[in-house]
Amino acid sequence: MKSLEKQLQLGLGLLLFAILVGQLLITKISTHKILGDVVNSHLEQDAERIFNSLVFMPPVDGSIKKRVKIRWRRLDPVYNTPDSGYYYSIKLHLNNQEEIINSPSLRGDSLPFDKRKRSVFLYDFPVLKDQYLIIWTQKFQKNGYNIIVSVAENVNQLVKQRKKSMLVYVGLGVTGFLLLFTLQRYFVRRLFKHLNNSRQEIKEVAEGSRQSLSEQVPSEIYPLVKEFNHTLSLMQQRLERSRNSLGNLAHALKTPLSILMQALDDDSLATKPKTKQVKLQAKRIQELMKRELKRANMAGLGNTSQRFNPHEELPVLADVLKQAHKRNHLQITIDIAREINAFGDREDMLELFGNLLDNACKWAKSQVLCKIMIDDKTQGTVIYIEDDGSSHNESELKKLAQRGTRLDENTEGYGLGLAICKDIIKLYNGTLAFKQSSKLGGLLVIIKLNPQQTVKK
Repeated sequence: MKSLEKQLQLGLGLLLFAILVGQLLITKISTHKILGDVVNSHLEQDAERIFNSLVFMPPVDGSIKKRVKIRWRRLDPVYNTPDSGYYYSIKLHLNNQEEIINSPSLRGDSLPFDKRKRSVFLYDFPVLKDQYLIIWTQKFQKNGYNIIVSVAENVNQLVKQRKKSMLVYVGLGVTGFLLLFTLQRYFVRRLFKHLNNSRQEIKEVAEGSRQSLSEQVPSEIYPLVKEFNHTLSLMQQRLERSRNSLGNLAHALKTPLSILMQALDDDSLATKPKTKQVKLQAKRIQELMKRELKRANMAGLGNTSQRFNPHEELPVLADVLKQAHKRNHLQITIDIAREINAFGDREDMLELFGNLLDNACKWAKSQVLCKIMIDDKTQGTVIYIEDDGSSHNESELKKLAQRGTRLDENTEGYGLGLAICKDIIKLYNGTLAFKQSSKLGGLLVIIKLNPQQTVKK
């Protein structure tokens, strides 16, 4: 499942990282250019001074060297100091001959001449190792002769300072990145805190302690919360109308059915062959109505979205069933594990337990046992309902388990109610099984619900 919070943090983190890397690249390129511009400005001036210091002397014995002279006093003395960090080389073309004049600081070696570029960065020059040089090359003409002047400066100290500055900048950038990432993570979590509040409210709605979600939320999620509240309200209204209509229908049929039962008790009808069968079916209708009226009464104890708490609901249900069956010797034992708190919808579970316990009470002689526990393997909810009624053979149990949504309606107590139970268990992705009770001797009903339906304390 994708997390919006993690996606936002990842996206913002990548954006901040890209900005940091971009700033580092821009800073590196900018400082490199600034360093070159600052050094080139005075190297260009030095190249012009060196060119202006050249003097052409009259030829002596046809020697080119004696025709060119450099006035040293016009130059900075650093060019005369070996390995001073300031160097120059001059290339002259005289009478189709080439002559190169080097500064004494080069100790007889020459700088490269690049006619295409006026400035070049050179590291580890073979003659001057471990020196970062910036070389400025410029072409001149004097007295009809082509002259190329290359001037170089060792910028090791400037490069070291630049590296230190870059390290400081990187440190500040990383610190700023972590600070901004922490702040954006804080603000994102603060924003999603509203979603956590809404999630907690949804849980409270499911547990029955709230009827709707708070609409004091950010505008981005307000439409979702508003639509959820509207849908929840419609569902509650429809469910209440359905249950109220069912209760009203049962109440409305109660009086006509009582009159019909009284009419069937008339001695003049008792001798007719079909009177007994009609009276039996009328009694079954009367029992169904009583059950629905009991359900309507129990549903009125809570709201429509409340979760089923067996510790509170089952004792009340057991008392209602005892009063309905009017058997003083009937004992209903409820055994619920402490770690189980609430599971399933309240009305669904009341329907399920009401039908199964009602059937058990009808068939039981004196004892009914309801046990709820946690399955150690699946961590799901396991429900056992058994009675001390008549025993069932394997074929009957198999038939009871394999039938569809309805069983043989001629068998009192295992008609529509058990079919409804199967539908509810299917809704919760559970399983239903029937066995012979080894403890009480009657029927044992085993229900297993998946772990998602169990809420532990």
